[in-house]
Amino acid sequence: MELTENHERIKQLMSQQNSITSILELKDVQITHIESLNQENYIHIEIPKKLHHCPNCKHLTDTIHDYRIQIILDVPLYSKKTYLIYRKRRYRCPGCGKRFFEKNKFLPRYAHTTNRLYLRLFQELHSVSSQKTIAQHYFTSTMRVRRVLDAIKPPLPQLPEVLGMDEFKGNSNKTKYHCILTDLSKHKPIDILANRTEATLINHFKKYQYTDQLKNVKVIVIDMWRSYYCVLRKIFPNAVILIDRFHMVRQVMWSLENVRKRVQKEMPKSLRIYFKHSRKVLLKHASKLIVNDHINEYLIRDRLLRYLPDLKTAYLLKEELLDLVHATHTFDSAHSCLNDWIQKAKASEIPEFHSCIRAYQNWKGPILNSFTSSYSNGFTEGCNNKIKVIKRNAFGFRNFDRFRTRILINFV
Repeated sequence: MELTENHERIKQLMSQQNSITSILELKDVQITHIESLNQENYIHIEIPKKLHHCPNCKHLTDTIHDYRIQIILDVPLYSKKTYLIYRKRRYRCPGCGKRFFEKNKFLPRYAHTTNRLYLRLFQELHSVSSQKTIAQHYFTSTMRVRRVLDAIKPPLPQLPEVLGMDEFKGNSNKTKYHCILTDLSKHKPIDILANRTEATLINHFKKYQYTDQLKNVKVIVIDMWRSYYCVLRKIFPNAVILIDRFHMVRQVMWSLENVRKRVQKEMPKSLRIYFKHSRKVLLKHASKLIVNDHINEYLIRDRLLRYLPDLKTAYLLKEELLDLVHATHTFDSAHSCLNDWIQKAKASEIPEFHSCIRAYQNWKGPILNSFTSSYSNGFTEGCNNKIKVIKRNAFGFRNFDRFRTRILINFV
């Protein structure tokens, strides 16, 4: 019954005007008949007879020597695997006797897959679907999808005025972290590097040494990875380097969390569980605490801080830094406020803040630049989230070049 219904649907389409375009979207192709068997479609086709130039002597001929049958995989039709059974002519040149096949526009030379199936596979690779999922959807092999992916060669991109750099966890080529470069003004990734070492960064930017593009970069946003700063300071001496505010604030959040964990260990088990479940209240800015019929986060916060002076001091330092980050500053005012905060953190004598203070002192210049700029690596972090989806769907990538290509074409 199902076979009959599908056959009738195809016949109805064929009877309509422009039926070939409706079914196959192939020009100058004639459908002779259609078979639908065992969840597979077999569409028998040929192209009209016409004059051809002999590839040897350029003589015009329409003399047919014989026919050859070629089975070609096409895009699925009605969710079924579809083959084109192509009755291909071989012409014979009366001038030199050369035998040659007729020309067509839908099939690459020596291929057994239509051009449009390759195009569909190429388009699907722009999604986050895995190669295996794409292959199953189009009833083809994973190797064929992989060949399409390998044929894509992203060009060397233009360097932007505002460059973002960050790392993300990868597993290709036995590398723990890969590096992503983004254009923060146009919101698009521009390249993926195999790792974040100084040698890799230098070798990448050396590709631009004979161009004027290195001078185009005006602002660079990074995290507190020393290799980034050392390399970028040498290659882009005139660019303004700033620390992403998220990474700056994270230092304080880590310190606050470590204080909570320390004081929590001295409590009874019931209180430890309560503190652990309520930890997000301490990490929120006071202006974002929730009060409704079900919860009062101000009350929870006060209860957590009431009898723990170190935790209260750490919380107030965190609040003061968040206020500092969200306020509008000139470079001088930001410098003064940050110095005041560092002195307060030192005066607190809380050991968990030592690493935070040291980081702020070591990175003071780039941190102050972030107070006077509106740029951040928020878009770059968003790219990292999408990259995680691509990697998870594929159960990881062993080949870095394929991983890089999948990432770059997903943002085109």
